[in-house]
Amino acid sequence: MTRLREYARLARGLGTYGGLLTFWGLWIAIFLHFMLPRLGYLTSALPIGNDQPCGRPECDFSDFWRAGLTVRLPAEVLHQFLSPLRPGALFPLPGGYAEHFPYPPPFLLPAALISHLPFESAFFAWTLGLIALAVAVLRWGGLSWLVIVLALLSPAALWNTMLGQLGVAGGALLVAGLLRAPDRPLVAGGLLGLLTCKPQTGILVPAALLGLRSWRGMAGFAVICALLVLLTLALFGWPVWQAYLGHGRAGSATLLTATFAPRTAQASGVSIFWMLRSLHASVGLAGAVQLTAAGLVMAGAVWLWAKGKMEVLDKAAFTALLSLLATPYGYTDDMVAASALLAALAERRGWRIGLREVAFWLWPVFCPTVSALTGVLFTPLVVTLAVWRVWEDVALRSREAVLPPRPTGA
Repeated sequence: MTRLREYARLARGLGTYGGLLTFWGLWIAIFLHFMLPRLGYLTSALPIGNDQPCGRPECDFSDFWRAGLTVRLPAEVLHQFLSPLRPGALFPLPGGYAEHFPYPPPFLLPAALISHLPFESAFFAWTLGLIALAVAVLRWGGLSWLVIVLALLSPAALWNTMLGQLGVAGGALLVAGLLRAPDRPLVAGGLLGLLTCKPQTGILVPAALLGLRSWRGMAGFAVICALLVLLTLALFGWPVWQAYLGHGRAGSATLLTATFAPRTAQASGVSIFWMLRSLHASVGLAGAVQLTAAGLVMAGAVWLWAKGKMEVLDKAAFTALLSLLATPYGYTDDMVAASALLAALAERRGWRIGLREVAFWLWPVFCPTVSALTGVLFTPLVVTLAVWRVWEDVALRSREAVLPPRPTGA
């Protein structure tokens, strides 16, 4: 019977790793299928046009580049500059604030900077620059090179790279800032303050710093947030804030509260709000549940970081996972931080993994298809299973720490 249990355990492990490597490999192949043709933009071998998987040039990056260009050029110059880049309707560049750009104004700082480059090369400079930033901060955060490589090749990170989004860099800032908050609070708080450009990534940062009672960390966080706001005002003026609080906020509200459509970007969502909307809950009910969940999660994050016995890696993993449950707006490309920390936890336990962390790791691969087939967004349940897995790991380590050592004799 003991031998049968050992065989079953071995078969389960082989199946888990086999499934992980199979679907992960397929996702990497899909990534290369979409990304490699974009190199043609650099050589002019491929004219600028709508490409997959988003049906617009370089996916979300086209919004960012246009927003940066819009904010730094006068209207008459902008019109002359953009007109030759519009072959019919093939190059839609939404993203000006008049078109309800939903990102906060500090996001315009990197967007304006990258818009100095031609669109074709800007995407690759943006992508490689953000990956380099992620590598640097993750290494500073104490992660091994193997975990860093796995994090950058995780399905969430690959999906983020296809989109031209901020998830890789934002996730890395969150991971490194949380891991180094206890021993390098000022610098860690400053890094976490950079998440002002994409606030949903750092939604639990204030709660973590409060629970840690890291006044230096809070100071670093507050100073960087204030500097980004002041720099935005100095460079772009009050009108961008006025437009964001008007058109931008209205556009965000419309995007958030729209009827759930399982064949749109919402199919790759992460929030409890959208899960309830996919189950036909009203905006009021879904909002109330999401607000309650966010409050509970924030209180839990304060308690988590105030509790001294748990290791920092565990606290950071819980925070990254719970942030996905706290935000009403987010997508699977925002799962990079949690993917990196789950890899770090797997490394710590000798690469023993289970179905729950594999399900989380691969979820960006399956989420759109599952949502389209069922009409329901299951991401919060997948996140909850990963939280449960981390909690079991913490409980097991706690028990092992208090149990007497096993006898070594016969």
